[in-house]
Amino acid sequence: MASSTGHPGAVSREIYWRRRVFVLVGVLLVLAVIAVACLPSAGDETDPTTAQADAGGAADVSPSPSLSPEDLAGDESGEPEEEASEGEEDSEGSSGDGDSEGASDGEGSQEGSGGPAVPQRASDPCRPQDVVVTFEFEEEDRQVYGSGQEPGFRITVVNTEEQTCTVDVGPEAMEIRIHSGDDRIFSTADCVGKGAASDEQRISRGVPYEHTFTWGRERSFTDCRDATGTRPGWYRANLHGDYAGGTGELVFQLKV
Repeated sequence: MASSTGHPGAVSREIYWRRRVFVLVGVLLVLAVIAVACLPSAGDETDPTTAQADAGGAADVSPSPSLSPEDLAGDESGEPEEEASEGEEDSEGSSGDGDSEGASDGEGSQEGSGGPAVPQRASDPCRPQDVVVTFEFEEEDRQVYGSGQEPGFRITVVNTEEQTCTVDVGPEAMEIRIHSGDDRIFSTADCVGKGAASDEQRISRGVPYEHTFTWGRERSFTDCRDATGTRPGWYRANLHGDYAGGTGELVFQLKV
């Protein structure tokens, strides 16, 4: 209410605080309008599809850490495996056409399977599966050799194939090794001369071929050093070679 002098009169406390509240509300509304105006529009929002594409492009730059080098190598080799499978199908188709030829040609079928060829001539090598080899003492069941006595061994070869074929019974192909414990004492293959390395024998079906060897109780060396004597004790002899599978071990004793 105005005074008689024309100036406003005193304002009550209630009106004073009501005006302050109105001003404060007005300021808050202005701030709210400004905040809404500053928000990005709908067109500025990132497209989820674009974001995924960008992420995918970034993933293509380097391999995923969840994959090990072995997994990556497996993925890289996938195409050759498919090509190999196609090649196998082609080979299966061609093998079906050649079944009659394989059946009529026994030698060809053996070569195709990766095994040794069936001997066609006496000079052809025998197949290991067609040869029976035994390894035993020259004097049957003799295991003890006194002073001056030398152990002798006998190798017997039998061909079970109809065709006469050839077996190498030389000191390398039919190698006799002698050990004392883990110590390699002697081998017939040590320092064998070039001319004596092989001994090819033609063996007919069912006709045994016997070959004997006497050990001079000396140690041999692969570097061709002079042989040295051996001590009394227990020794064991084994036969090694392509045809020696299944032969047993011979145990014997040397005495003074």
